[in-house]
Amino acid sequence: ADHAHTKVTKENYKATERDDAAHISYLKQDIDYDAKHGHSDEKMTADEKHISKLAGDMKYDKKHHGSAMHLHDEFTRKNNIDHK
Repeated sequence: ADHAHTKVTKENYKATERDDAAHISYLKQDIDYDAKHGHSDEKMTADEKHISKLAGDMKYDKKHHGSAMHLHDEFTRKNNIDHK
């Protein structure tokens, strides 16, 4: 999947969250492997930056598509509230 172009919605939020968490786990394992085998600090730093970006994406997605937002949308729809 092309993660950079996948639009997160409330419908795919949970799958996206799982995918990002798995990606972070893989990157952490890669950093540990690189550290144990004397690989470049530059590569480990790139992996760490990628982890930070994914974590930021997850935080943003949770705020905009997570369960609290879903509950708000349900409440708004059930009560015919228009926020325009």
